[in-house]
Amino acid sequence: MIIPYTLLPSIYKGSVRLPLAKVILNYKKTHKITPVPISALIDSGADVCFCNETIGAWLGIKFNKNKEGIFTTANKTTFKAKPEIITIHSYNKIYECKFFFTDTLPQHTPIILGQIGFFDHFKITFDYQGNEIIIN
Repeated sequence: MIIPYTLLPSIYKGSVRLPLAKVILNYKKTHKITPVPISALIDSGADVCFCNETIGAWLGIKFNKNKEGIFTTANKTTFKAKPEIITIHSYNKIYECKFFFTDTLPQHTPIILGQIGFFDHFKITFDYQGNEIIIN
């Protein structure tokens, strides 16, 4: 599957191209599924997958603060996130994935697809000059 980079406004260059994939999330405990695909950032620097808590709340997840973990970003800031197993539908694959839910993700990237949970299910090729991402 070949998808183009997504062009978004940028304060630095006027615009920037981001590797965004479309995903649908399903929470089996409540049988809720996102009604439309959501744009998710394909992030080779993320160890795991993250999702905004508002999406989790919509799916009906009852978060357990006792399971909360602390993560460190590339710029050394920390944030808290709670794990939950979600079914992900993406590019002709459907599988269970542990997502970490947090309220600290940027609005334009409510889902981050990381090494464990996305890259371990697909072969990803980034071609910025060719303006395409190849997902196999």
